[in-house]
Amino acid sequence: MTLERFTASCIVILTIALLPYSKAQLIISTTAGSVSGKIVNTNGTDQFAYLGIPYAQPPVGQLRFKPPVPKEQWSSVLNATEYQKDCSQPNLVGPLSQNSHKIQVSEDCLYLNIFTPNPSKAGNMSVLVWIHGGGFLYGTGAWWQGQVLSANENIVVVTINYRLGIFGFMTSGEKDANQRTIPANLALQDQNLALKWVRENIENFGGNKDQITIAGNSAGAVAVSNHLVMPSSKGLFSRAIIQSGIFGDFPSYQKAKLTTEFTLSDAKNFFVQYSTVARCYKNITTETVNCLRTLPAQQLVQLQMRFLGTNPYSPIVDGDILPESSYKAIISGKFNKADIMIGTMLNDGYFFLLLMPNISQGLSQNQFKNYVNGNFPAANQRVKLSIQYQYTNWANVSSPSVNRDQYGDMLNDYRFSVPNENYADALSRYVPTYTYIFAHRTAGTAMPSFAKAVHTIEIPYVFGYPLDPPANFPDKFDDTDRQVCRQVMAYWGNFIRQGNPSDLSSSPAWPRYRETSKDYMWIAPKLAIAKNYYSKPFAFWNQYLPQLATLTNTNTPPLTTSKSTMASTVSNSLESTYMISTYVLAGVTGLLLLIVIILLCKLNKGKEQYAA
Repeated sequence: MTLERFTASCIVILTIALLPYSKAQLIISTTAGSVSGKIVNTNGTDQFAYLGIPYAQPPVGQLRFKPPVPKEQWSSVLNATEYQKDCSQPNLVGPLSQNSHKIQVSEDCLYLNIFTPNPSKAGNMSVLVWIHGGGFLYGTGAWWQGQVLSANENIVVVTINYRLGIFGFMTSGEKDANQRTIPANLALQDQNLALKWVRENIENFGGNKDQITIAGNSAGAVAVSNHLVMPSSKGLFSRAIIQSGIFGDFPSYQKAKLTTEFTLSDAKNFFVQYSTVARCYKNITTETVNCLRTLPAQQLVQLQMRFLGTNPYSPIVDGDILPESSYKAIISGKFNKADIMIGTMLNDGYFFLLLMPNISQGLSQNQFKNYVNGNFPAANQRVKLSIQYQYTNWANVSSPSVNRDQYGDMLNDYRFSVPNENYADALSRYVPTYTYIFAHRTAGTAMPSFAKAVHTIEIPYVFGYPLDPPANFPDKFDDTDRQVCRQVMAYWGNFIRQGNPSDLSSSPAWPRYRETSKDYMWIAPKLAIAKNYYSKPFAFWNQYLPQLATLTNTNTPPLTTSKSTMASTVSNSLESTYMISTYVLAGVTGLLLLIVIILLCKLNKGKEQYAA
């Protein structure tokens, strides 16, 4: 080495050594190369952000429709100060578009973002890995910034991208996993590789690799539930937070034909149909896939929108990545054991109302009935009419706004509250489980007033937005929102650090959920413990409808629920009337059922009210 080069090297080393500690820590080593982040300030506290770190090779060209490949080594310091592009997806409209992050898409999208209070090598801070929602069609890790949560709870926050839609979920569907030209569940495989990257590298960012919590909302929560049962995800996390995203092949739902499973055979048929529409279908599967690889990404994205009704863009039981459904595995105890926090918004189901045309004007009674029936195409007429009866407000049948709310309540119970409790019951048999109902509505939310405490409203509270919102975030927060936010971050932070959302200063203490007591934390400005809050819909969807669906004669047996359960299933004032109507419903056909319901309503008009 010449004297000049030696002198220059010494100057560089000395310069780095003399930098303030925060500046010197901006460059961090990873298994693939070094990255340089930036300092972000939140409420006077410096945090470190490392944005757009690649965890996989770009899934383009011949890597399209293939499992993710770990990122190759790079030599120079990677600039990790800006978000990278989001995974290919349709143009975002509606309630999901109400976020400060502007979507910019690319197939080259497998990146993650890290927010940390102190990127030291101590590796002693607990870690949250957030999996975004968006129906597996939309979304990005950049939707939610982690610096406020990281600063307030002294944890490391990681957000990730994963392939969406056709790129993340289409499979060629061969029965033998080793023979599949397009493997199943590529999006889950992306997430799994990101979790492996975090475990291998997070200590250099100050995180503890043995204290990793995975969390997600909506589709992200569905992904979390699948990682609980994926063999390849074993050992990659110790806790899981499931926010408003559980839906499964429950025996009760299947018995009443309330759901239909999208099978590997269905996936294969979809592959053929999609390839045909794309003008790529060949008799040889490899030739079909090679043709699909030549088409522009956004062309494939636009074509996928023609098939939304069959719901092909979600995790599928493939016998390999997902050996069986998450609920079946969990209820039998065959899952990756982890501490669990699981909950819903009070009005999650109202989110679907926001996607309906002219919904601000409400629904007529006929529209209400048609929409209810449309959710259950495979169910028999008795089941459909019973659901209509259960969720009709007989005191206000002609009110469009009431009918809209009743339909929202039906969607909420069917899609969120009952499935959430089914999972909580199953999980609590094996691992510590904590449940919540988030009942607070943001003062200045961009959501319409009829949506109430709707799906996704809790996410800004988890990430601390009421305390320090990003520029251009649409919601406006008041002091009550900020109070709720501090409590939510404390609960989530406690759980991420210790597996229990309560600490010695928490009041009321958050009790562990047990199937016998069903204690929920009621999250609102005034905290409370809600006991057995969903007993009525739980009995209706899990006990009554399956029995009704399987009747083969006109003699309806009494429900096998206990007297106390039945009392919670219907209001006390109408228990006898409801039971009589139940017997009739089971023994007659569609037209007569409607006539009986109308007669019952007339007899009770002005005397009693039905509390749906």
